[in-house]
Amino acid sequence: MKKRIVLMLAGLLLCSALAGCGQTDANSSGAVPAGEMQLAPMQLSDEQYSVLSLADIGVQEFIAYEYQADENLRCITTIRYILNDTLEWEPADSGSGRTYGDAPPPSPIGTIALTDKGGGQGFTHVLRERGDSSASFTSSAPGLPEEVGAGGLAVGVGVQQEAVPIVYDEEIPLLVRTFRDKSELYVYDAARDFADPSRFEGDLFTEAYTVTFSDTLPE
Repeated sequence: MKKRIVLMLAGLLLCSALAGCGQTDANSSGAVPAGEMQLAPMQLSDEQYSVLSLADIGVQEFIAYEYQADENLRCITTIRYILNDTLEWEPADSGSGRTYGDAPPPSPIGTIALTDKGGGQGFTHVLRERGDSSASFTSSAPGLPEEVGAGGLAVGVGVQQEAVPIVYDEEIPLLVRTFRDKSELYVYDAARDFADPSRFEGDLFTEAYTVTFSDTLPE
C-alpha cells in the first residue's frame, strides 16, 4: 500500500508541475524555431520538493526534463540500455518507449520523467505531452537483478545538469545509474559517462536511459 501511495503522489506531482511550468511563447502550440529546440532539467518549486519528501521520494528517484521542439516533431523514442561485461551498451528487452504520429503529430512540448519505484523494481518512465493533445505514455522497467535489487550497495546516478539542444535523430542521454560493492563513488554525468562508460568497469550492474527526437516517422 505504501508503494502505491508513493507512486500516486509522484504522478500527481508530475501533473501539477506540468500545469505550472513551460516557456512556450512562440505560438499557440508551443513550437519554437529549430535553432531554439532544447531539453532541460525541470525546475521544481520548494513546494513540489516538499511533496517529494512527504512521498519519501529522493531527488535521485525522480528525474524530470522539459522538452521544446518545433512543428516538425514526429517521433520521440526512449531507450533503456544495460552495460554488458565488455563495457558496451545493449538495448534492454523492456523499459523503452516510443510515441509518434503524423496526423496529429506529437506535441512539440512536454515532459519526460523517470521515477524509481523502489524495492528493486526499477524505473517507471513517463512521457507527458502538453498543448492540445496532452497525451501521456508510461512504460516500466523490469525488476533489477536480484544481487542489486536487495540493496546494501553503493549507488551512483548521473543526469543531464544543463539544457542541451535537440537535434533531430541524435540520441540524448537522460540518466546513468550504477551499482557497486565498492565504497567509493564518483560524480557521474549522463552525457559523459554514456559516451565513455569505462569508469563502470567492475560494477555489478549499470543502466542508462536516452531519448531521441525525430522529424520522420519510424519505418
